[in-house]
Amino acid sequence: MGIAQAAQRLDEYPHQFSGGQRQRIMIAMALACGPDLLIADEPTTALDVTVQQRILDLLQELVAEHSMALVLISHDLGVIAQNAEQLLVMYGGTVVESGMTEAVFARRAHPYTRGLFAARPQLQAGPAAGHLPTIAGAVPELVDLPAGCPFAGRCAHTQDDCYVERPQPRTLQQPSMAAPASLASWRQPHVARCLYEQVLTAGART
Repeated sequence: MGIAQAAQRLDEYPHQFSGGQRQRIMIAMALACGPDLLIADEPTTALDVTVQQRILDLLQELVAEHSMALVLISHDLGVIAQNAEQLLVMYGGTVVESGMTEAVFARRAHPYTRGLFAARPQLQAGPAAGHLPTIAGAVPELVDLPAGCPFAGRCAHTQDDCYVERPQPRTLQQPSMAAPASLASWRQPHVARCLYEQVLTAGART
């Protein structure tokens, strides 16, 4: 796992290890039972950029070495873009958009997905930079979600129906038929939840 003199450090306390070392130890503990699936929940949080990349590289190496699946949970779109093949965008405990990562990044169909991308910091200085965009409103209480769309209270396209009717998934795009046959079985269609198809098609990027 990349920890020097690991055997000699077995009796040390957590505070005697760096953040990156503690993360590696947690990964080793998770792998001890030989899982088929590894769930990494915000594995790079509170780590500096260099250590973040080392942890992500380690995860990819372990996935390949042990032939296991990886569920990567992250708020960092850059981390997702570089390390995930399939993407699920969740809001209020509901998957509002899903598909192959490149398809979701390219189209950004659901209003919440668009809001996430719009809120990314931009490398622009001076008065032209303006304020960092945010999504209006507040996150609903997960113990008391609205009957309809969980994003209805914050969406710019909300209609009356959105508060009472739960949106079903809409298939926006099937995976490319040009994909190698070996990949066809796991390439997922691009799907989003919204009552109004025109709202989702408005997210298409040219």
